[in-house]
Amino acid sequence: MVYVGIYGGLLFGIVGWYFGRRAVAKNNGLDEVLAYIAAKSRSISWYFTIAAICVLFSLEVFGLSIGTIPSLAILLFVHLGSWGLTSLILHSRMTNDPDETGKGKLQLVQGIAIGVSILILFAIIYILSGDWRFLLAAIPPVLLNVIIMISVRRKHAGSGKKTG
Repeated sequence: MVYVGIYGGLLFGIVGWYFGRRAVAKNNGLDEVLAYIAAKSRSISWYFTIAAICVLFSLEVFGLSIGTIPSLAILLFVHLGSWGLTSLILHSRMTNDPDETGKGKLQLVQGIAIGVSILILFAIIYILSGDWRFLLAAIPPVLLNVIIMISVRRKHAGSGKKTG
């Protein structure tokens, strides 16, 4: 049953990528902007992967070993998730008009997506290991995300008052 999930997920990913590229090509979307976004999001996702490796090393040092397969699954989740999320964020920031009023809502949705991704990652680690301390480890990144979202909202609200 494990093989169905591994190879089925791989097969669905390749099929989705293929048909997605075909749909984009039909709409003349394969341009320099898409190439730039793809390269930039791959680059940024490696920073997230390096941070995840450091977290996994730190957990091992503190005696919270979760095993090889779960660690690799976490790294794959972090790498592909951050690649997709940064691609979405870069695409939305590069294609939206800067005068749009929905920019603050877009940043809020992006922040919520990042926070939920962090919580899902640590919940998966908790489920795999059975150690509740992993849920405590989720608190600092989620708090940092909330602080960043609040500061961006205040900055956005402050700039709206100055120009309005």
